[in-house]
Amino acid sequence: MQINPPASLLSSASFAALLTLAACGGSTSAPPPAVIPASAPVSILVEVYDPVTNWVWENVGVRIVEADHEWSSHTCINYWEDWYLTDGNGQTLLTEYDLAWAEVGFREDASGRAVLGSRWFEDEATVLLEVWAEGFAPVYVEVDLCWCEPDVYVAVPFW
Repeated sequence: MQINPPASLLSSASFAALLTLAACGGSTSAPPPAVIPASAPVSILVEVYDPVTNWVWENVGVRIVEADHEWSSHTCINYWEDWYLTDGNGQTLLTEYDLAWAEVGFREDASGRAVLGSRWFEDEATVLLEVWAEGFAPVYVEVDLCWCEPDVYVAVPFW
């Protein structure tokens, strides 16, 4: 003897199964492609410290000297004498606006920020910084910037 369930039970079970599949992402369509930004604003956080004592230096000047860009194969010199002083933590932040203002060849977005592009031939730059304080010899440091990691921290020994 075969027992058949009522038709209303079958239709409600089928409906519940369809709802479960829809809620669980049962769609067979491919996910949308990831959106890769075309450019990324760049910045450099500089910390100046004494390597003997490990204390940081306050009121030490940091200047953007020049930048070498992969996309143009040129080194652009900063003709401005803008010095950024370190704070009580021995740090100064060179923002994307500071790097653009220095006119060292960075491409700029619509907001006037220095940016690097995502394409392989425009995603890197090297910035030369000068660290100086009265009574000390200047120290020069090269900072590599990359589109994949546009915000860089660099610790500069200074004595």
